[in-house]
Amino acid sequence: MHTQERFAVNYGPPVQMRVCVLRTADVSEQRVEKLIAAVNTEFEPYGIDVVVPWVRPWTRSGFAHRSLFDDVIAHELEAPCDRLVAFVDRNAGDFLWGLLMPEVLGSVDDPTHTRGFVVATQVSLNQVFTPPGKATVHEFYHLLGCPHAGELTDCYAQIAALKRNIDPAADFFPGVDEYGQPLKTRDAANHTLRQAIAGQ
Repeated sequence: MHTQERFAVNYGPPVQMRVCVLRTADVSEQRVEKLIAAVNTEFEPYGIDVVVPWVRPWTRSGFAHRSLFDDVIAHELEAPCDRLVAFVDRNAGDFLWGLLMPEVLGSVDDPTHTRGFVVATQVSLNQVFTPPGKATVHEFYHLLGCPHAGELTDCYAQIAALKRNIDPAADFFPGVDEYGQPLKTRDAANHTLRQAIAGQ
């Protein structure tokens, strides 16, 4: 939930965050554009404009969310991408799973907060309460290093701090490591995530 502190923080000058997109076959580019537009509406007060340098087709690597997530985080961030997000469709198996088990509608990596996936189409009953637009905004807050919380007060300071750590020479919107420290270059984000994967 938002609090009144949202408009009391100085977020600095406008910046872009370049999010490269993978999408499964049933997620149209128009759908991606609509979900990114929802994020931009949400992030406008922070002076963050999410732009999409490219959208590429992607095939689900498995059924459970872990297999989807592991496939996404295995991708290196390439220039000019600051983040990599996969938009995944839903199928009959997902619908049945959602009737019986807790359902994951998105996820972002903890070691760098630079890669994740979002369920972009609506099939399950759970999505009545968390539709794709809301799930996308939720996960994009995690891409800024914001933790799960009942309200966003601490997140506002996190966003402002992250923007202050942008190094123009690095041509990269910083990631955030699991200790809350900025990862100021693409190479640092890639190295940190490789190390985390190797240590699993």
